[in-house]
Amino acid sequence: MVGTTTHASGGLPRLLADGPHFSLTWQVRPAHIGYTGDGSGVLGGFDGSGSAHPGHLVWSMWTTTLARASGAVWIDDCNPDCATGKFSPYAVKVVALRPINGRFTRLTLTYTYKGKRQEDKRGIIFNTGFGAWMYYIVGYPP
Repeated sequence: MVGTTTHASGGLPRLLADGPHFSLTWQVRPAHIGYTGDGSGVLGGFDGSGSAHPGHLVWSMWTTTLARASGAVWIDDCNPDCATGKFSPYAVKVVALRPINGRFTRLTLTYTYKGKRQEDKRGIIFNTGFGAWMYYIVGYPP
């Protein structure tokens, strides 16, 4: 069935997440995820201290079709600019879904920022210019 297949070994689908040396790798139940491309947002936990040490997501479910986690989304306030801004954590619910060929292809984040509920939907794409997989905002051309 298209959309619910797992990878060749028959195991659980993987999610694009932080790997060694600032790279992204495909993982099951990753501790943290850099999802913005520009480094202004990182998923982790409240056991972290900022974007360099974002802590750990807590995964409550990981199946062949859906994964759910809670934790913190660390967001850069970009004040006075994004290079020298301060990261602050906000409670987040994370859902990974739509597995294709053993990879979750959608990531939905739900959190409250500056008093407003946010729902951030991401997809994955292979960027040939960088030679790597990356997240993009669903509904915004990749």
